[in-house]
Amino acid sequence: MYIYDLPYIEQKQCCNILDENHLWEQLGRIHMKFDSNTIQEIKRGIICGNSPTQILFTLWGNQNHTVLELFVLLSRMENYRCMKILKKFVPIKYHILIREGVHRLTREIENMKIENGACDKDVGVKPENFNGSEKLLNVPKEKLNLAIDISRENNESSIGEIPKPKSPYLAFQQGRNSRMLTVSDISCVVESAGSIPQISYEDLQKSTKNWDPTTILGKGGFGTVFKGIWKCTQVAIKRLEKKEDNLASHNEQIKQSITELHCLNSYRHDNILPLYGYSISGPQPCLVYQYMPGGCLEHRLRVRDASKVLKWPTRLSIAVGSARGLQFLHTIGDKPLIHGDIKSANILLDKNDMPRIGDFGLAREGPPGDYTHIKVSKIHGTRPYLPDEFLRGNKFSTKVDTYSFGVVLFEIGTALGAYSAQRQNKFLKDHVVDYEGDVLELKDRRAEGGENCFKGLIDIGKMCVDKKAKDRPEMVQVLIELEKVMISSDYSID
Repeated sequence: MYIYDLPYIEQKQCCNILDENHLWEQLGRIHMKFDSNTIQEIKRGIICGNSPTQILFTLWGNQNHTVLELFVLLSRMENYRCMKILKKFVPIKYHILIREGVHRLTREIENMKIENGACDKDVGVKPENFNGSEKLLNVPKEKLNLAIDISRENNESSIGEIPKPKSPYLAFQQGRNSRMLTVSDISCVVESAGSIPQISYEDLQKSTKNWDPTTILGKGGFGTVFKGIWKCTQVAIKRLEKKEDNLASHNEQIKQSITELHCLNSYRHDNILPLYGYSISGPQPCLVYQYMPGGCLEHRLRVRDASKVLKWPTRLSIAVGSARGLQFLHTIGDKPLIHGDIKSANILLDKNDMPRIGDFGLAREGPPGDYTHIKVSKIHGTRPYLPDEFLRGNKFSTKVDTYSFGVVLFEIGTALGAYSAQRQNKFLKDHVVDYEGDVLELKDRRAEGGENCFKGLIDIGKMCVDKKAKDRPEMVQVLIELEKVMISSDYSID
């Protein structure tokens, strides 16, 4: 079993033990052979509230070390509390390391009592009583059939002598020149992930049949999304890929992935895409999501099969659910969480066409209640969905999401793309707002009926894309207005 496959509860128990009295530092510096710079980086993670042992385990796990190797190192440290926690994950023949160690400690305690004439005294056993880093367990090598020397005569053996697990991607990893995750990256990932489990890269390889091209669901600027089977469950796996040794782009990938981890760990809602896990143990970081068989809203609106065209009740339900998820993000904390990249491609549908908002890589906290916006140094997002005050004035607020959502409402009603070079008004927002004829002419005619629903979507969309940010409604109000349309259209609310 690899370190990164260790269950959360047992890993947490070991972290609690090794965090005490800086035992993690002894493990990392003396036994795992990490250099001083790495140890200092880990210490800086403590200031941010991270467990240093957790960071240490993640770093060591990225080198594909196993629980057995950790078990042996803990025996050298004489840390039998951790060994007892881990013993169920190592073969029984290695449990002798615990038994022999405890028996030896008992003998040494008794000898100390006799030598000091203290048979009737309670002698405290403290770390300073023993030279743990020098004394290794005196267990005959043949007893364990180990490929490592754990006898007193060879007490200088390093972790390098422990046989490394054979891994198909380790050789690839070691032969690459691409940038690996740094200690700081890993510290941020671990902190952001919270209770979200880490998944081995090898498991994800297996779940996608070694990244079989036939399992690809789509490709984006930062990577490829695969469909896989993990734990007997369908999942979508976003594999981040470095482009042409572009370090700046890769750094942005890592930053956005950490942001997404934080958001999806912190904000749980029926209309927000669930994240099942993440992987940082292989050559490419991965995020593992619930698989959404309905695909993205963008593709569903453009579907050519007439039998799969979204009906008006479904379209309105998608609009209501998306608005509900977005207003949740804007109102759940003291500061709003602004998604920053709301578009039809980032609204995913489950098997019942229930919408889930995804892709939180550009999300960030907005201003506190007394302020209308914050200033940002860089403009990110998708141009046809962004308002002028953000594009030209770098003003970032919840009203940016409102504007973007207005464009999505236009897409839902018309099934037209947010941008088209073939239109006189290339941006859908301008095409709808400036349309001089009967607005019903813009309705997606593949879906029968729904005139009132269509008008409601367009009217609310126009409110959302108002030129002045202050005149746009907050998403709570948008949700209320959409629910009114649902009632007036005689559609049921889930």
